[in-house]
Formats: sequence, structure tokens, C-alpha cells
Amino acid sequence: MTAAQPCRVFVVEDEFLVALQIEDDLIAAGYLVIGPFTSLSTSIAASRAETFDVATLDLNLRGEFVYPLVDELLERHVPVLLLTGYAGSDLPERFRSLPRLTKPFDGSELVNRIRSLVPAA
Repeated sequence: MTAAQPCRVFVVEDEFLVALQIEDDLIAAGYLVIGPFTSLSTSIAASRAETFDVATLDLNLRGEFVYPLVDELLERHVPVLLLTGYAGSDLPERFRSLPRLTKPFDGSELVNRIRSLVPAA
């Protein structure tokens, strides 16, 4: 990411209307959206093929948890924002300290959290 390039946000969300709102909020704030991706397999494949600065991840995609993707992104030192209705205590121990937004959330909360994860954005 440079001054000439917007911050690229990788979006994983399986609820169509939520994904649309996330995309609209991020674009309005000047971010470039990569996705949204709606399944674990497509998310993992895309995360390996695309370049991005931060990821927003819905934890549960139609009953399939994205934990393998979270682990992979953390190994690559990609900032991750979890989007979930689950309480922190419901998450695996290794993910409890990660930044998260509890659903439902509003666009300004989302944008502020992204800014805190990628301050130069």
C-alpha cells in the first residue's frame, strides 16, 4: 500500500446483505475491497492469490468455521478483524485476543476498526 494505492481489504462474509453493506461502507471510506468470499475453500484460495493489507472474516460460513484461514493469515502477519455473533469465550483460545466486531455492527465501527489495524491507510 502506498499513498497512490488504497488499502486493500479482504472480505469473507456469507450473508449477502451483510457483505453488500460491508463492501459499501469500505468503498465509501476509500478502501479497495477484495471479495467478498462466501466459503472457506474459495476464501483460502483467494487469500493465496490476492494481495491485501487487512482481512475481515465472518467466523461461521454456513456452518463451516474459518479457523484454518485465520491461522494462515496470522502466520503471514496479516491483520485480521473477526466479524461474529459469538462471544470471545466461545472462540478457540488462540483467537480470543484478536480484534473483533460483534454482529450486528454499523459501518463506522467497521471503518474505525480497520483504521486501527492499518493506521497508514
